[in-house]
Amino acid sequence: MCGSVSVCLSVFAAWIAIAESGSGNEWGYEPGIGPSTWSLHYPQCGGSSQSPISVDTASAVLDKNLTAFTFSGYDNVNNISMSMKNNGHTVQIDLTGKLMTISGGGVSDIYRAKQFHFHWGSEDRRGSEHDINDNHFPMEMHVVHYNSKYDTFEDAVNETNGLHVLAFLFEVGTVNHHFDEIIHHFYQIAHKADHVNLTTFPLSGLFPGDLKVYYRYHGSLTTPPCSESVIWTIFKETIKISEDQLMKFRHNVHRNYANETDRDISNDFRPTQHLNHRFVYASDTSAIYKPISASGTLVPSSICIIAIIFLLFVFTW
Repeated sequence: MCGSVSVCLSVFAAWIAIAESGSGNEWGYEPGIGPSTWSLHYPQCGGSSQSPISVDTASAVLDKNLTAFTFSGYDNVNNISMSMKNNGHTVQIDLTGKLMTISGGGVSDIYRAKQFHFHWGSEDRRGSEHDINDNHFPMEMHVVHYNSKYDTFEDAVNETNGLHVLAFLFEVGTVNHHFDEIIHHFYQIAHKADHVNLTTFPLSGLFPGDLKVYYRYHGSLTTPPCSESVIWTIFKETIKISEDQLMKFRHNVHRNYANETDRDISNDFRPTQHLNHRFVYASDTSAIYKPISASGTLVPSSICIIAIIFLLFVFTW
């Protein structure tokens, strides 16, 4: 009898934990349903080619085949619809209507834009999914494309090179008015399942100026089902956005339904995954460099070791 009661109490406690942390989501970023549990229900999340990763710029391999991209339709606002929604995990803008495509960039196929979304942290030192030399950024934007050889995103998601995601990292700077149309409508998607149609704007306006220097690797979706079908492009130049604009991402959209206690979506990022057998490639030599120390100078490890030995010798003499 006692054993049955304890089992029932354990099940009930687990149900309460999931209900409180995830508002019924089958996966999320909170304890009990966070990234460490995803592979239990989505086996590909435990694969060997997962994303995101930490980019070690000193180990990146120059690939001269990584040429400039051709963006088609990214400056267009006619016959394109933008619908923004809060799915409980992020702010996502779905793209429908006239096709926006990318080609080039060292890839032979043409890819169609499907949607773009964001990952951000509760503070400036963390929020991006990818990092550069273990340095994280406050936010990251993913523009998700699928291979045009397939009729739909769903057909492409499990195919080799079926998806191509453009990743942009953010830094704190001045107000970026290109994001006004998105941020000004946050009050209409404050809760999970809320959605609103936006006035279409040129998607290219969100991008930084230099799109020729980038990193490339093969990986997965960073959310379940974690399909390992993604060509990743991470641009070196960051997007600047103000602290006030970041605060609106952090506090104006929530992961719960409207009839529940508000809980911010902040910290919707997956930890970096092991690179394993993969390589990271760079499109330009300017993207391959050794990290800068806190003092602003390169410090070879051998010099550090010699200095430590010298100090030990002095203090033990």
